[in-house]
Amino acid sequence: MLWSFYHIALLLGTILSGSYFFLNRSNPEYRKVNAIVFIILMSAILSETFWHLIPKTTDSKYVHYNLLFVYLKTLVMLGLFHQLPFSCQLQKRVLPTTAVFLGAGVIISLFVQPLETGVQSYTYLVGHGMILFFCIIFFKDILKQNRYQEVNLLSLPYFWIASWILFSFGESYIFFILSYSFPEIGTFGVGQTVHWVQFFAGLMYLSFGLAFYAPFIFSKNYSF
Repeated sequence: MLWSFYHIALLLGTILSGSYFFLNRSNPEYRKVNAIVFIILMSAILSETFWHLIPKTTDSKYVHYNLLFVYLKTLVMLGLFHQLPFSCQLQKRVLPTTAVFLGAGVIISLFVQPLETGVQSYTYLVGHGMILFFCIIFFKDILKQNRYQEVNLLSLPYFWIASWILFSFGESYIFFILSYSFPEIGTFGVGQTVHWVQFFAGLMYLSFGLAFYAPFIFSKNYSF
């Protein structure tokens, strides 16, 4: 497997996230979110490992990749939003949304895209669409919460995590739709677009690890 910026950023993000979890015990709120982020990063590492190590002729290659990248990653991402501070109590919608996602996954697996025949693009689009929805609502909500009116958002790990999820998932979501409408894009016909998708995904994973160090870098309150 050739190491790219994506793989290096993913590994660094995982190391930084794991280091924070084991070395910093002063903030239990961030530790819980950090644990979920660490699981997200580990699922990405495992999916990449299986994808490159399992022979292409093996049906289990797609099964492992779909279960780890399409399902587990999406489920843990939804779990992450369940832990974020919404004033509008949006957390209560995470479990029903998770049930809808799993139900859609079962239907797609049975009738449209079986697990073993390829990457489940439709399930991917459903799950990532749900994550983008929660991400957009989170930004709208956090800007309205009184508890964050005087807080420097750059000092909040939540802000960095949600920002990069919105940016990376939004960009890859658009690419996924375009690659099905214009197949030449998915086969590197337009400036090797997929490499940009991986590049921004790598930045997202790296930011996941760095986000929890933001309170040590940026002032908690605005200074005028």
